[in-house]
Amino acid sequence: MKACVEVPNRRRAEPCRSGLCGSRGAPTRPAFVGASPFRRGRRGREARGVGLLDALIALAILAFGLIGMTRMQTGLVRQATESEHRLVAAQLGDELLSTMRVDVDNVDCYRLPAGGVCASAEAKARADDWKARALAALPGAPTATAVLAGDRMLVTLTWTGRAAEDARKLEVTTDVRP
Repeated sequence: MKACVEVPNRRRAEPCRSGLCGSRGAPTRPAFVGASPFRRGRRGREARGVGLLDALIALAILAFGLIGMTRMQTGLVRQATESEHRLVAAQLGDELLSTMRVDVDNVDCYRLPAGGVCASAEAKARADDWKARALAALPGAPTATAVLAGDRMLVTLTWTGRAAEDARKLEVTTDVRP
């Protein structure tokens, strides 16, 4: 009597007639004959290339995600640069107004463009130095003016942003009464 080898879903090499094949006396299919266990059936041929397609879709999703992150990073850098320019302009405006409040007797010397009677060459030099630093610190074609109207001094700084049409303006005012 020949023993059967249990291999599910394969062709029979030899029929199991004894009924003793398998567990508990249930007949099973014997080992396959002539076919390779690694041979793909029809279903394997249809599914060929699906893994490659999945990988390409995953790469496309990753590429779109990276492009989005790059655009976001570019926007953040642009906003940080613009914020830095506004901060520099505010600091420069505050610096000139503080200098005028300390030197109230020579407030006419801090007018930009120069106007009025200036009694102190040192105050005029400080004003000219401030204007040169302001024009160098701001991007584009900046302008710096300081206008005295009664007892109030108005300092105006203008500059352009990244695009030529992005005009920026900062105005600060203080009371300069002695």
